[in-house]
Amino acid sequence: MITVGRLAPFDQWDQNMLDLLFANELYATGLEFKRVDGYPTKVDGCVLIIPGRYWVERPNAISEAISRFEWVLAIRTGDEEERFQPDRVYHPNIKWWVQTPKLGAEYPEGSRFFGVGYPKHFTHPEPQPRVLDSFLSAQRTHQRRVECFLAMNDVRGVKRVTATAGFTQGMTPEEYAQLMCSSKTAPAPSGPESPDSFRAYEALQAHTVPIVDDITPAYDSEGYWRLVHPDAPFPILTKWEQLPGYTQDVVKQWPANANRITAWWMRYKRQLAHWLVEDLTGLGAL
Repeated sequence: MITVGRLAPFDQWDQNMLDLLFANELYATGLEFKRVDGYPTKVDGCVLIIPGRYWVERPNAISEAISRFEWVLAIRTGDEEERFQPDRVYHPNIKWWVQTPKLGAEYPEGSRFFGVGYPKHFTHPEPQPRVLDSFLSAQRTHQRRVECFLAMNDVRGVKRVTATAGFTQGMTPEEYAQLMCSSKTAPAPSGPESPDSFRAYEALQAHTVPIVDDITPAYDSEGYWRLVHPDAPFPILTKWEQLPGYTQDVVKQWPANANRITAWWMRYKRQLAHWLVEDLTGLGAL
């Protein structure tokens, strides 16, 4: 039995895929996991999920708390701003998984990189008739998103475009998921601090082709998606005026391209399970 400790706050959207991984619902690992809130007790080692932006000032406290363990697999989540630095946490036998890494930043040797994943309402999306060629519902909160909305004006075909007032302040999660599952493509503009976004992974779950943004307003991020997904089969753009052409190409090739991308996405989930077993074995946990 492997114990998974979660530091507060709990029930975060960007931890849904991790929850599924440790429940053996993402892909079977052949292992059993016990999840607890806070630091585990009475165990030799643990997986520890650290929501980075909430623990920026406490690396020493984390180091002290985990000093009693023989091994630690630490997973930093929720820190697109790149404020929590894994190398400030000390343990003689630790491995790191880093969510939304910053291109050009330094991480402990052997760190695994992964994105924010998809929220709970995309865990089992309901298939829908593909009546849309493109779907975008998002905040228009920074220049990259403004440029994406402007580019959507030139996208041909049947589309649905909605600007929302804020995060989760648009349509209901159920309506949003239904529309995503109804579309062949979905542009995924960057977040304010990282190119990563829930939208890219929601599209992957929905059998929709994401067209992702490699540029964030925060820093020179070109190359981010190849860092996190070196073999990504979906379109990656750096200029939003490229969107109409990308969309047209994707729609012409659909559904063959969507099937190929979905197969890759299934392999990626399996890879996460393999990473987990490999790292736990390397730490001496198995």
